[in-house]
Amino acid sequence: MMLNTPRRPGVVTLFTAAVAQSADLVQTEFRLARAEVSEKLAALRIGLALMAAGAIFLIAALGMLLQALVSVLIANGMSPPAAILVVAGGAAVIGLVLFLVGQKRLNPEELVPDRTLTSLSRDGRMMKETVT
Repeated sequence: MMLNTPRRPGVVTLFTAAVAQSADLVQTEFRLARAEVSEKLAALRIGLALMAAGAIFLIAALGMLLQALVSVLIANGMSPPAAILVVAGGAAVIGLVLFLVGQKRLNPEELVPDRTLTSLSRDGRMMKETVT
């Protein structure tokens, strides 16, 4: 009577399985890269929108500052120009803050898909270990 012992898979079977798993891994990594690039593009769009909003505030501030300068020259220190200067200064601060926040989001280092590159490096090492 023979005992039923499970057969161990051969080298060819193991190699075929390793190649199939590697192909699945590469496909998964491409999906991850696509998702991360989409995420980075969304951050880029937000950064550009904040910069545009900042530019609008800066343009409005410039217009108000110029209007205040004209009013100061005409009125020679009357109260209305002082009020215009306060409003223009506030708009300039808001515009500058929005512009700088948007500019920071456009930092090239922020747009690099770090997680995907780390994962690809780790997977490459694992594939080398599996094949050798």
